[in-house]
Amino acid sequence: MEKAKSDIRRIDDNIIELIGERLKRSKEIGMIKAERLEGVRDMEAEMAMVDRFRTMAEMVGLHPDAAEDICRIIIEQTTSVQASIPRRPADKKTIAIIGGEGKMGKMMRRLFERSEHDVISIDPVMKGGLRLENASAADVVIVSVPISSVSDTLRSLDRVCKEDALIFDISSLKSPFIDVLKEMGHRRKVCSVHPMFGPSVRSMHGRNLVICDCGSKAAVKEAADLMRDQGANMKTMDVDEHDRFMSYVLGLSHIVNIAFFTVLERSGISFRELCSVGSTTFDKMVDTNMSVALEDPYLYYEIQHLNTNRDRMLDELSGAIHDVAEAAVSRDAASFKELMIRGREYFEE
Repeated sequence: MEKAKSDIRRIDDNIIELIGERLKRSKEIGMIKAERLEGVRDMEAEMAMVDRFRTMAEMVGLHPDAAEDICRIIIEQTTSVQASIPRRPADKKTIAIIGGEGKMGKMMRRLFERSEHDVISIDPVMKGGLRLENASAADVVIVSVPISSVSDTLRSLDRVCKEDALIFDISSLKSPFIDVLKEMGHRRKVCSVHPMFGPSVRSMHGRNLVICDCGSKAAVKEAADLMRDQGANMKTMDVDEHDRFMSYVLGLSHIVNIAFFTVLERSGISFRELCSVGSTTFDKMVDTNMSVALEDPYLYYEIQHLNTNRDRMLDELSGAIHDVAEAAVSRDAASFKELMIRGREYFEE
């Protein structure tokens, strides 16, 4: 038995070493792609790899779904390695990041420095840091400050920045300062950007990013070109639409998770006890719940409180909870069944 255990440990070591070797080879390929300015991902090749893993799994007694999970983890790691390789920008810029010492500011700084842009970190709250006036010569100015500070920061930059500078914020909400965005957007290159990811990402490649049109088509195009170099999946929308979408994408998803762990916390049953009998669905929910519980409470409060579409979403949520509760206690399963069928059809659209 000890020999068998030793053999398993050796095999495990070999698996990790082989994955490491594969990533090295993938990096070499990624460097060639970067030199040729080719895209990182090849969806056809990825699907072929998944099919190959599923076929091989059946030959060795491994469940095909498990093999696909392993395959997709390898693909994700490969993509991350290749996307982190610096790429020459089509047009080198001087980029000033207001709030460059915050988490998102540091992420933006890191990504654009890797792409060989000249990046200036401006953070007025830092002792001895650069001031807004230091953005006067920048080609691009990115505003990465708390939502409540964006409006005043934009107004100050309007006085400081050169006329042809591209200016955009990266806030989670737009309605608190939408009037400033639209007023500036009708006379200079101003748009609004929302990265749909957090500061821990190694690259923007394959990540969703929203660019909001505030009245300047030139700003939208220039921001899109800048982000396209980073490999982001871009969605362009009118700035008036943004917060309605976010009331569901952020507001609803956050509040459902907070409600979930609030119910658990008030249940009188310890988390450890619940986990000992956790189902697959429960475990999946808890994984997301735990990450939400660790987020910045004030930021999450602002995302709920400052969204002008909040009340409509909360009314719809209350209505949905009422309908589900009524269907659950009804002696007739028809209503409950209808809710589930309609949900399934929505996801299949």
